[in-house]
Amino acid sequence: MADNFSLVLSGLYFDSDIPFALYIADVAVNVVFSAIAVLGNTFIMVALWKLSPLQIHSVLKVFLFSLALADLGVGAVVQPLYITAVLTAMTGRLEVSRTIGAIFYVVNWLVPYISFATLTGIAIDRYLAPYFRLRYRILVTTKRVIILLILLWILTIAGTSFVLWNHIVYNALANAIIAVFLFLTTVCYLKIYLTLRHQNGRFRAVAPVELSSETRSLSKRHNFNLARYKKTVNNMLYVYLAFILCYLPLFCILIVIHVRGVNRIIKIFRFLSATLIFVNSSLNPLLYCWKIREIRQVVLAAIAKMFCCCS
Repeated sequence: MADNFSLVLSGLYFDSDIPFALYIADVAVNVVFSAIAVLGNTFIMVALWKLSPLQIHSVLKVFLFSLALADLGVGAVVQPLYITAVLTAMTGRLEVSRTIGAIFYVVNWLVPYISFATLTGIAIDRYLAPYFRLRYRILVTTKRVIILLILLWILTIAGTSFVLWNHIVYNALANAIIAVFLFLTTVCYLKIYLTLRHQNGRFRAVAPVELSSETRSLSKRHNFNLARYKKTVNNMLYVYLAFILCYLPLFCILIVIHVRGVNRIIKIFRFLSATLIFVNSSLNPLLYCWKIREIRQVVLAAIAKMFCCCS
């Protein structure tokens, strides 16, 4: 463990290939987006706590709460650690910077996997909902999802500590897990899309009067709101795509590094793409407010109440 941790302690440091001005700009960007992540995800968590099951499905609410909690961790812990490590290095306190950087290195592995695992859980949940219909409410309960997410957090925290013993093996396992999550999430959304497309095609082949009758019959028999289901799938797909767009540049750069090695341009792009990952935690609250009307109403009411109290 000691030898491996000494390697972790060797970063963060200033790379001469990265312009000093870029470090300054990056710190400023992280300060802004850290504040946005903390405020935004706090508002989202409060809104989710207040919303009733009639306004937003309980299982989805638990998943979103876990995702918001992970994003809050980025804004409240990960980004401040990174900012502090860079600023202490700027002032010449290299030992302090390396120690804080080592803590940042470990914590920074934790949050993305929780976020990705939660998004995968949402995709699987959305796939199971129309597949099981009546049995879904029996099999997928709020209590079971809460237990599952608590275990996920515990296992991820315990697994992340393994990076201190052997970071090479951990990186290989972590990348394999990411590949599995990416595959499962993509397959689930693809199957959902094909199912909905097939269902819409079948409904268009039915006369309007007969369609209306069949739709009402299905709704009563299966207790399944197709319109609400489509809306939640669409909303979560936006969140998933935002996650992929923010994380994809870094993964592509890591592949390039593995194939071609590192040069000055690649170092700069890797540096910028790492910050883009942090930005994702600030984008999610905006996406929730944009796409989910119930959350937007509660958040706007909370903001209005906060300004009234301050005035």
